[in-house]
Amino acid sequence: MSAVRSPVLSGTWYPDDPARLRREVDAFLADAVAADRPRGRPLIAVVPHAGYLYSGATAGRLYGLLRDAAPRRVVILAPNHRVPLRRLALSGAAAYATPLGEVAVDTAAVDRLAASPAFAVDDSAHAEEHAVEIQLPLLQRTWPEAVPRIVPVLVPRLEPAVVRAAAAALGEVLDAGTLLLVSTDLTHYGRSFGYVPFTDDVPAALEQLDAGAILKVLAGDPAGLRAFGERTGITMCGLEAAALALETGLPAGYEGALLDYRRSGDRDGDYSVSVSYAAVLLCSGEPADAAGRAP
Repeated sequence: MSAVRSPVLSGTWYPDDPARLRREVDAFLADAVAADRPRGRPLIAVVPHAGYLYSGATAGRLYGLLRDAAPRRVVILAPNHRVPLRRLALSGAAAYATPLGEVAVDTAAVDRLAASPAFAVDDSAHAEEHAVEIQLPLLQRTWPEAVPRIVPVLVPRLEPAVVRAAAAALGEVLDAGTLLLVSTDLTHYGRSFGYVPFTDDVPAALEQLDAGAILKVLAGDPAGLRAFGERTGITMCGLEAAALALETGLPAGYEGALLDYRRSGDRDGDYSVSVSYAAVLLCSGEPADAAGRAP
């Protein structure tokens, strides 16, 4: 990979015209509801990664509540959709490009994580991966004056010992200026996904299934989330990424909220093939100051 990773989704999953992209993303951010925001400093954000037509509004409901947070660094945990992995894959790029400019990679943090045997730099895994790139224009418009550096990490299914090592290594970079962002969709339903566990009242059944995973995230329960995945077979592509984020730990008194939930089938009423999206925010729960910031 070159020093700057070029976008592979612009013009398809999101607009390639900068002005149009800014307008579209800004409209998503404007729909955020301030009253929904948990108290305290944002710790873990869970957002979807489909094309903006489908999941941009859901993601915007979360990003729009983060404008006052101003993190210096965002660690993005995402699934690997294209390349099989045996360890967590870091990017060796110095920056990621979008139509809105470049987003710098925190190469020092990448080097720290790469020192752990749980991680490896693997540019081939990141070259065509959409789950990181789709977040970047949202980051750029949430903090246009000071775009945080990113640490892109692809998370496969791992042995428990590797998960523990990865969580410990991540803990070393999760300071007060860092946001941990999980990029994941929820249930992928339909024959094309090989997942049709029910056929009656599909919208309600999807909501019930997705709620099971969302509740485990809100409870800060990584073991419970993995057990739920094993029991139901839920096709949540970033389940391992979400579980790893929770493994890094949450403080006593943290607060969480489901900010948005929808399914792609909601657009036209056709649920024969449907993907579910949710935005979940976990915060420290500490009292915020008058500007909405917490220590």
